[in-house]
Amino acid sequence: MHRCSTIAFTLLLSLVHGAPARPGGHTAYTVRLALFEGRQRVRVQGRQLMLMDGDVRDILLRGRNEPILLSRGRSGIRCDALKSEPRSVLLRAAGAIRIDGRSLVGELEVRAEPAGLLVINRLPLDRYLVGLVGAEMSDSWPLEALKAQAVAARTYFLHRRLAREHAPYDLSASTLDQVYRGIEREGERTRRAVRETAGLVLTHGMLPAEALFHACCGGRTHAAEEVFGQAVAYLVSVEDPDCSACPKRRWKRELPISHLVRKLVAGGWKGKLRELRSGSEGEIVLVGERRSLRLDRRELRRVLGEKEIPSPFFTWRASGDRLLIEGRGSGHGVGLCQWGARGMALRGAGFRDILRRYYPGCEIKRLF
Repeated sequence: MHRCSTIAFTLLLSLVHGAPARPGGHTAYTVRLALFEGRQRVRVQGRQLMLMDGDVRDILLRGRNEPILLSRGRSGIRCDALKSEPRSVLLRAAGAIRIDGRSLVGELEVRAEPAGLLVINRLPLDRYLVGLVGAEMSDSWPLEALKAQAVAARTYFLHRRLAREHAPYDLSASTLDQVYRGIEREGERTRRAVRETAGLVLTHGMLPAEALFHACCGGRTHAAEEVFGQAVAYLVSVEDPDCSACPKRRWKRELPISHLVRKLVAGGWKGKLRELRSGSEGEIVLVGERRSLRLDRRELRRVLGEKEIPSPFFTWRASGDRLLIEGRGSGHGVGLCQWGARGMALRGAGFRDILRRYYPGCEIKRLF
């Protein structure tokens, strides 16, 4: 085995065997989930809130039922109820903690960073997976699709945990990693999907796979090198006829060119548009009075946003003062296609068959 793989596998074993066992024999992992980063202030509420200094664990507030406003101070975290400004605080409650309309379980850590506040939710892995599966898929979808999503998400967590062992958090709660919206998205069927796949992980070369997933591939998934520029043995392009029910399998957008120009000006581009033309390999070229600007498809999607351009697989053309965009799928298109998993499950496929399609060459193992 390659030396880096040996080190990573050793770390994995330490993660598995270093986590405390729960009744029933399962391992109790804690997920470190970054909810917000760079915020200047956050409002936290809960029943019998307790606030502690994150460094020395002294209790600073106890039994608070009213909301607490935390903001970035000069030297740390400012709170009206405190005289000091600790560098980090920990919050616990008798029940759920509410923050920015999201209900959470576990513990919150708020850190003062140079750019603002970093808010991390620490919660048990299984509880995290139940809420995550409910956020990524509808609770009404077939159980086997929910199970496939649970295994993929558990695997992705372990992969990220290894990569970020010494970082302050494992995952982001946004589409940068895995969408998590709190306990409101938990349901009995998502709990069952997590429970019935307990400890199951996709592995490749004795390590947790980078089990990427997305909403809809539009008929064919994409290889990792097509999207991210780096080949991964099991993240290859596969045919997927089962995502035909996806509303965004094929999509069209028609936008005023002036809308694109406004977005660019807001981002710092200067000059008045004189002409728009196509460049090489699908580039869009905006010719201004002072200078021209070239945008490839990835940059165009970043400027207009994922709401307007749901996936990186699209073509465009100008028609008068309008920009016509046509594409397929939703999300990056690599790994498990959620609508495809749904379609396979409706045909009677089990979660193992679903995972084998989207991660060829990976094994499904019970690691804990």
